Amino acid sequence: MYGFVNYALELLVIKTFGEEIWEKIKKDAEVQMEGMFLVRQIYEDELTYNIISSAVDILQIPATAILELFGKTFFEFCQDSGYDKILQVLGATPRDFLQNLDALHDHLGTLYPGMKAPSFRCTERPEDGALVLHYYSDRPGLEYIVIGIVKAVASKLHETEVDVQMLKTKDDCDHVQFLITEKSAPKKQQLPEIAEIETLSLEPKVSAATFCRICPFHIMFDRSLKILQTGYSVARVIPKVTSPNCKVTDILDPVRPHLEFTFENILSHINTIYVLKTRPDVMCVNTPAEYRSLRLKGQMLYVPETDLVIFLCYPSVMNLDDLTRRGLFISDIPIHDATRDLVLMSEQFEADYKLACNLEILTDKLQQTYRELDSEKKKTDRLLYSVLPISVANELRHKRPVPAKRYDCVTLLFSGIVGFAKYCAAHSDSKGVMVIVNLLNELYTEFDELTDPKRNPNIYK
Repeated sequence: MYGFVNYALELLVIKTFGEEIWEKIKKDAEVQMEGMFLVRQIYEDELTYNIISSAVDILQIPATAILELFGKTFFEFCQDSGYDKILQVLGATPRDFLQNLDALHDHLGTLYPGMKAPSFRCTERPEDGALVLHYYSDRPGLEYIVIGIVKAVASKLHETEVDVQMLKTKDDCDHVQFLITEKSAPKKQQLPEIAEIETLSLEPKVSAATFCRICPFHIMFDRSLKILQTGYSVARVIPKVTSPNCKVTDILDPVRPHLEFTFENILSHINTIYVLKTRPDVMCVNTPAEYRSLRLKGQMLYVPETDLVIFLCYPSVMNLDDLTRRGLFISDIPIHDATRDLVLMSEQFEADYKLACNLEILTDKLQQTYRELDSEKKKTDRLLYSVLPISVANELRHKRPVPAKRYDCVTLLFSGIVGFAKYCAAHSDSKGVMVIVNLLNELYTEFDELTDPKRNPNIYK
């Protein structure tokens, strides 16, 4: 996972328990690195699990409590990292926020290539209409982070307190389910009801051909998921859609949200962003296998007059190269579609992203060099004070001249160990080495105590 998760975990421990505890956790988790985690660098998931496990052992706090606390801290970290505005506009209530969380994760996937974000979808409990949050993740054991995040979102963004309980675990089904109930919520002003007035003609004024040209990326299907109409660009890159009785599931697989792709499920999640990916070997492009898939991102719209669903979408690509490798061109995207500008701007963003990554790496190297310089400086100071009087060392350390002093009478002592060569020769075996080392340690320790300037100020050694 990306380093911003580990970095937020590091900030949590340092802020709550101190830097000394964090160093113990790093040592126990065998984290071989200096400085802080790089936000834009990818680390192994095992590293994060090791840190959490070491934190549980050293702090003597249950893993569930640490993960929930981390969830709250991670939300605050995201706010402080510049995502506060986008988090505020995701939804006016906790329910709306969670329903649009997948859209944010899909957006972040373009900013952080290779990010494997979890997926969320919301349903209602049939008996009382309570909110049920479905959490899908390839990383087991991190579900309590979600509890902390949900509570922080409700408290800090929507001024309400919620209770989050785990309904089902991965042992019960293929994902984790949470029951979310509001304890208290601020009173909202009731808006006046506005009567709906039908002003559009019931007779269609736009032909199917014109609509397919205006919206080149759309797919219309019925309750059996049979495709009845597609945009021109979709039909060009996926010729199979024009074959008789072709179904959506024959050419596309759902990426988001995680649900069984049925007409009823689509209607029950009509306000959710949808990301569909083409199945293998359905695209008509002559490119390597890794580029023979296309992600279509958009929304599902129900057409009650015909009992059909139309998937209004656009190609989700990273840059111009990504677009052309999939057999698409800028001309395939309508002029009125903002996707044109996004694809063109992605070229500049990609350059800025690489520059930001390099800057972060260089900053980390600079901090590491500074730490090494500070360490060498301390070693130099220790050496300086060990061979010179304190008064002289202080002057030299501050780069000030040291005036010479004259002493009328001094005594010099040169010492040695009588017969040391014979003693070493007599103890030349493996055990004798430690005998010699212990002898030297005792001699020098005793000699240092006798000639300590603190005990005898007139002695300089």
